[in-house]
Formats: sequence, C-alpha cells, structure tokens
Amino acid sequence: MDRARVAISSLFGAEARSYTRFSLTRRTDGDGSRVEMKLAEAENDEEMGDGMADGMETRIEKPQNNYRPLGYLMAVILFVLIGFLVGYLAFRGQTPRKSRPFPDPISLEYNDDDEMTGTVSSLYFSDLKKMLQDNLGSSDLVSKIRKVSEADQRETGSTGDLTITQIIRQELLKTLGQHNVWFDTHYVSLQVNGKSPNRVLLVGGGIDDKLVPGPRNSQVYCPYSATGNFTGKLVYANYGTEDDFEFLSSRNVTVNGSVVIVRAGKINFAEKVSNAEKMKAGGVLIYPDPKDYDLNEDFAMFGHVHLGLGDPRTPGFPSFNHTQFPPTKSSGLPGILAHSISAKAAMYLLGKMRGTDVSIWDSSALKSGPGFANDDRQVMMEVNNVETVRELHNVFGVVKGFEEPDHYVVIGAQRDSYGPGAAESGVGTAILLELARDFSKMVEDGFRPKRSIIFASWSGGSFGTIGATEWLEGYMSVLHLKICAYFSLDRAVLGDDNFRMFGSSMLHNLIRESISEVKSPSSPEQTIYERAKSGVTDWTEAILQPMPMDTSVYAFLAVGGIPAIGLGFTEDTNYPCSTEVDTLETLNKFTNNKLEFVARTVAEVIGIAVIKLINDHQLPLDYQQYANELLRYTTQIHNYTSELKDRGLTTQWLLSARGDLIRAANNLKTEIETSDMNNVLLCRTYNNRIMRVEYNFLSPYVNIKSCPYRHLLYGKGNHTLAGIVEQLKLLRVNPNLVDFNMTRNDLAFATWTIQGAANALGGEVWASSNGF
Repeated sequence: MDRARVAISSLFGAEARSYTRFSLTRRTDGDGSRVEMKLAEAENDEEMGDGMADGMETRIEKPQNNYRPLGYLMAVILFVLIGFLVGYLAFRGQTPRKSRPFPDPISLEYNDDDEMTGTVSSLYFSDLKKMLQDNLGSSDLVSKIRKVSEADQRETGSTGDLTITQIIRQELLKTLGQHNVWFDTHYVSLQVNGKSPNRVLLVGGGIDDKLVPGPRNSQVYCPYSATGNFTGKLVYANYGTEDDFEFLSSRNVTVNGSVVIVRAGKINFAEKVSNAEKMKAGGVLIYPDPKDYDLNEDFAMFGHVHLGLGDPRTPGFPSFNHTQFPPTKSSGLPGILAHSISAKAAMYLLGKMRGTDVSIWDSSALKSGPGFANDDRQVMMEVNNVETVRELHNVFGVVKGFEEPDHYVVIGAQRDSYGPGAAESGVGTAILLELARDFSKMVEDGFRPKRSIIFASWSGGSFGTIGATEWLEGYMSVLHLKICAYFSLDRAVLGDDNFRMFGSSMLHNLIRESISEVKSPSSPEQTIYERAKSGVTDWTEAILQPMPMDTSVYAFLAVGGIPAIGLGFTEDTNYPCSTEVDTLETLNKFTNNKLEFVARTVAEVIGIAVIKLINDHQLPLDYQQYANELLRYTTQIHNYTSELKDRGLTTQWLLSARGDLIRAANNLKTEIETSDMNNVLLCRTYNNRIMRVEYNFLSPYVNIKSCPYRHLLYGKGNHTLAGIVEQLKLLRVNPNLVDFNMTRNDLAFATWTIQGAANALGGEVWASSNGF
C-alpha cells in the first residue's frame, strides 16, 4: 500500500502522505467529544501513535500543501455535480407525461419463491380481463348457491350459521392457503322469539277475535321491537314513509295512540316504525301486499326494526368479548311495538276499516281508518320477544398485493339469512368464493397485483349488518387509511333484466367503465352500459337507486368513510327476500332460468372494477364528483338566503368552502396529469389523498355514539346537508318549530367539514388557504 501511495503522489508531484490514527478526546470546556483526523509523514506514524496513547490532545501542524489550487478546482467540480443530482432527484417526478386510458404493461419478474425463475411476462388490462373471463368460464355458482341455501337454521349465531362458516373457511383455505385466511369473533345482542308467541287480537265488542297467522307464519317476528302489549284503533299508512304520514295529516286522520298497519317495500322496516313513532303511534303491523309481492298469502316477512347498524347494545364501539363497557343502548331502538303479519291476516283487518278513501295509493286497502266501520273493536298487539347474546364470526381471506399490500379492496357478502336465503345471502357467498378462486388462479398464472384484495363473509346481516359494522368499529382508526373501496354482493341477483347500483359517487365512473366491458344477460348483443343508457340522457338516473340503510354499503360509507357500492340485477316485480320462499327455485324463476349466467355477469363486473383498483397506478376514484354533489345541496340552501339573512347569517362561507374543494380537486388533477405516475412514492402520495376524500366528509363535530352516521352527504341527522335543507324548509313555513341556534351550528359545522375536506385534498398545509 505504501508503494501505491508513493506512486499516486508522485503522479501529482507531491510527497507520499497517509492518514494517521485518530483520537476521540473530551474537552474540559464542555464541548463534548470530537474527532481529529491528522495527516503526517508516513515515517512519523509510529511517533504520533505513541504521542496519542497517553490520552493527551496532541496538535501536529499539517505539512505545507503546494497544490491547493488543484484541490479547490476538484471541490468546485464536486459541488456542481452534487447540485445537479439534487436538482434531478427533486424534480424528476414533476415531468409531463402523456395521458393513457390504461396503465403500462405490467412487467413481471419471478424469483425463486415463485418457482418460475428466469421468466418474464407483460400483462395489459386486456390480458387480465381475459384471464378473469377464462376463470369465470369454469364456474359452478349454482351448486355453491344450493349448498349454502339448503343448510338448516341459517339465522345469525345459529348452528346452521356456524356450519356455513366452516364451509366458507374450508373453501378459502383450499383456495388461498392457511396463512391468508382468518376470522374474528363478536358477542352480540340479538332479539329472538320468546317462549310465549307474539299475538294480534281484535278486542272489544264482547268478544276477542285472535288473528291466526297459520303454522307457516307463527315464528316470523321483528327483532328489536319494544315488548309488552298495546291496544288502539287501526290506521292504514301505505308504505309508512314520511310522505304517507303527511298525506294522512292533510286528511285529518289521527295517528296518535293508534296501531298503524303498513305494507312492506320502498323503505325498510326500521324506518317505517320510526316514522310511526314520530307520529306517536303505539304499534306497527307490517305485511306484504299482494299488489307488491307475488307471494302465498299465508307468508309474512322477516325484518329488524332497529334504526341503526351493528349491535344495538354497543353503539359506536365494537362488541369484542374482551371489551367491558357500561350498559348502553342505541338511540335507534324503537319505543313502540312492531310485528310482521301475513297478507291473509292483513286483508282480514283492512276489509273492516272505515275512514278516508286511500285508493290513490293503489294498494289492497280502500280506507285509512281510524277504526272499523261496523264495530268499535280495537287491535291489541302483544310482543314477547326476548334478548339474548350470541357468538358470531366473520371469515376473511386475502390475496396480497406485491407493491402496496397495505392498501386493499374489500369484497363482502352476507352469510346468514331468515329462511333459505338463496338471494339474500346464497348468491353473494357463491360469487365471493368464486372471485377468491379466480384471483388466486390469476396470481398463479402470473398476475402480480399492486394492492391486496380482502374477501369477507359477514354474519349478522339480517339483524342490521352486525358483522360488518362491528368489524368497522373495531378497526375504525386505521381502515380508512387502508381500504381503497368496498363492494357488497348482498342481493346481487334478484332478476336478469335491470342493472342497479347504489353507493358512493366516487365509484360511479368506475362502474360505468366496468359495465361497458360486459354483455347484458338479457340482451347479449349489448353491453350492460349500452342497455342502461338507451332512451335516457343520464345513465346514472336509469340505474342509480336510493341507498338502503340496512346494508354493509351504508356501514362502510356513512360509518367508516370508505368508498362503497352495491350492485346487481333486478326485475320490475319485487323479489320475496326474508321469507321462506327465498329458494333456489324462486331465484331461477326470477332469472328466467339463467341464474348461472347472471351471477357470472355480476362477478365479471366486480372483477373488472377490482382489477382497475388493484392494478392502475392512479386509483380510479372520481374525487371530482363530490363538487357536483355539493352544488345540488348548496343551491338548495342558497334558496333560503332571505331567511338566513334575517337572522344574521349568510351562505357566503358555505359557497366559499365548496369553491375551495373544487379548486383543490382541479389542482390535484393537474398535478397528476403533469407527473410521472411510474414514480412509486409520488403515486402513493397522490393515491393517499384520493382515498381519504370519503373519510374527510365524515363530520368531526357530531357525537359518534348518538349520531354514528356522520357522512355529510349520505349520513342521517340534522348535521347532514339534507338535514339542514329540511330545517330551512321548516323555518320558512313554521319557524316556531325550529331551534335556530342548532341550525346555525349545523350550518357552521357543515361548512368547516367541507373546508376540511378541501384542505386535505389540497395536500400540504402550505398549499391550503382559509382566507375567507
């Protein structure tokens, strides 16, 4: 080495020098340790080492350097080179790129673990779509539906539910492997039939006339009803919507203190009971009207009446067994009785009624009541349901992503049902297992998804989406940071003709792209999209439905702040869900014996959407759509400017917040279009901002226990934009009924929720402005 140093030094005309040992010395003036690197003549190394061994700080003067200018020149060159590299690394992510409809081909390099060493393949979207279609081509969904729906006693937490749980777990283990399947357990409060049967009687007039529901009907009940008995005159209220009760009020029909009878449909059982309770009714009877359901007149329909989601005894927090909370109950539990009766029993009652003509409702009832035409008898309800705690399980499987495994798409399906549940839960479970098989096979064949897919089988769906909601509540603090989107398979096939969807508008454009790739089961010469848009100007108007509250889509969206959507095929006639006739035979009838094809079509639509979500560089979530959604509500609120101005308020700040959201969305779009989305870190940063848009519309100003549905657009309560509009409507017609201080707060909170969403979408804090 010495000879080498001498040769190199000679090349530059200098004497050979070497680095000496260095000492780590502590100064006594409080400066701490320091390192001194000292140059010395090679022959003086030994002397210097001896001098430093005693711990004394030794200073040795550097030899004279006669080539300092050359060193300065090299330092300048090095400084320029470092500056260039820093500039390149800082700005290489902001270079313009050409826009493209689909991402670059996926280059797949396999290592030894893949057992495909040395092979490389490239997959485009068309390749992935064909892989999915080929796998679906070998599906046998009908046999899976039959296997699930023919199990006995499939109610939540029953032995039949546990049997199906084990079947699904074994299927996922076989498909995904032991380390990719797990389950969680919850202990939840359910209300079930008591030892004494529920009864409905006619009382007064000297005799009691019991309504005999029949053996097929005797066990049907409404979970979470109040218990006890109540007697009152009968009033008919159509579907039990708010508009129906307003119609009765306009005709001076007294609901206060009555037993209300309503037909199933349009809204869920819980909303019907809640609306009746607001009108101070004492009980509600619900029946399937023959004009709505082609159903045997002896059958009644099952449905819970908890105006909420999840375990009503643990509102806002999870029902894990190790968690000890004080006794509490959901604010959505009704304070009045509710019971389900058959059409036969309902016709017996409705045929006796007097009062206002209601033929305008086009139902089996002709009169509204209250009471009967020829006697003074009243209806007595007796509900003897009992509360019990049951153990339920959610089953999960995962196909893990290769670049961002911590970001995932969730596909979920309800497993339990009242009755056979072929459409209620059988179809969804079959499609769930099929998609798990398909994507697992695609990975085996070379697909390397960027993000993960979680397959979830929920229990407790028929009691109010308990399984899905409790899981969300258990991981509330992290799921919105992890889940890109949620797809529900519940009731995905109720027919073969009409495609329908409901859920977050951030996913509407993605679904449009997906159904543009898939043929319609009822018109194979057209895609689903072509059939949906024929004869209409806006395709969403043709297929978009109001979002049901008792669905896992609502739980993920309004509780979790996660983009979620449900979709499927229906008929113009109502399918008899939640009855004993929800069988494979009935489902085949409603699909014109094309059940396999229709279920496979739904699987293909969701599969294509999932491929885009787990594989595209940029998440295909339409974050600009909410600007349009807000325009509709802000326009309605702006119509009440005079009422607000009279009370010292203005809509300026609300409109300004909406404007900030629009600008933030447009700026993000521009940033993405001028960025290199192959830059993994930059792409992930943008995607994080996109996937949290939904969560930022959850109002942080309301109590999660009393108001768990915090979403500003899809939630329930006065804090929502729809709730504010309703308050302003009432303020105009009857200001004495409005607590304006509350309305003022709701308007302020909504404004700042929108402003917060705009700030988060805008990125860094220095890019935000609240300069009202």
